[in-house]
Amino acid sequence: MLNAFRKLLRPTLRQQLEDGVRDALRRYADRRTAPDLRVYVSTDLVPEGMNAPMWARDEADHLRRFSAQWAQDNGIARAGMRVELLLLDTKREFAFVKPLGLDGPAAPAQPGQPAAPSSGMERPLVPDPPRTATASGSATLEVVSSETLRDPVRIQGEAVVGRRGEPGVLALGDRYMSGRHARIRVSGGQVTVTDLDSKNRTFVNETPIPPHQDRTMSVGDTLRMGNTVLRLARVD
Repeated sequence: MLNAFRKLLRPTLRQQLEDGVRDALRRYADRRTAPDLRVYVSTDLVPEGMNAPMWARDEADHLRRFSAQWAQDNGIARAGMRVELLLLDTKREFAFVKPLGLDGPAAPAQPGQPAAPSSGMERPLVPDPPRTATASGSATLEVVSSETLRDPVRIQGEAVVGRRGEPGVLALGDRYMSGRHARIRVSGGQVTVTDLDSKNRTFVNETPIPPHQDRTMSVGDTLRMGNTVLRLARVD
């Protein structure tokens, strides 16, 4: 009885998505312009009996109207603002909203307004499960195509790769990569790559990886990020 009551009080998925959209727009309100929004939803969250693509289209239309109304109510410019909803077959409940198209530093937040997040990544509505395994071992990825790299890329344990060097990021120098583009992890003789919700996505053997979903690589597989193509050559 108590569980049924809690379920009744739990916000609906639409309400959760509206909260995520509102939070994303509010974080960028100090820029006086509304960002495009990309909404990711696990297929496990689609209401039972609903046609998933049709549901995604209808929800995107609703969130677009919701965003436009919020921007209007708060005096935010919204010319050309878009809202895109992507369904991900992640085998777990997961949803989050990410603002797009606002590269560059944010203006200082006004008193009483929250500061814009440095990564542009909104908090998941359903958080990632914590990692428990310890990364170990090493892997070598040879360069197939790159405007900047010549020597193989060596990963020891785990590394986040991105466009330029910053704390905790291995810089590959590709201007078409995101700041924190992907995570490469070596553990138990296996190599996994995880897209960190990059703008131009991550591809293994030219197949795009859904954000925040691990993909195992085998020796000989290719990894494309931006204009950089690497091939897994060795795992130790």
